[in-house]
Amino acid sequence: MELQKLVNLLQENKMKSISVYNLSEGGEEKYVILCTSSKVADSKKMADIIAEKYSYEGKIEGYFKGEWIVFDFVNLTLHIFLAKVREKYNLDKLYKPRKVSIK
Repeated sequence: MELQKLVNLLQENKMKSISVYNLSEGGEEKYVILCTSSKVADSKKMADIIAEKYSYEGKIEGYFKGEWIVFDFVNLTLHIFLAKVREKYNLDKLYKPRKVSIK
């Protein structure tokens, strides 16, 4: 999966505050992407688009409630949050030293 293409897809679908963190170690690439959705329906729509586009066969954690949806790909984990949930758990603070710039 190409990181930039996924970020572009998130941007095209109105996801906000997209942050990318590089957690690679020992030659193994690993990234975490956090993004914010304005409402549950938008989060679920984004999840549906990603699942279809990337033929995701794993369990989409949090889909039912839609406040915090997680995709766990081989070398990338994607979190789609509602703003209040993202603020509450503040994963950005945890990963901050590993933030990378993506256009």
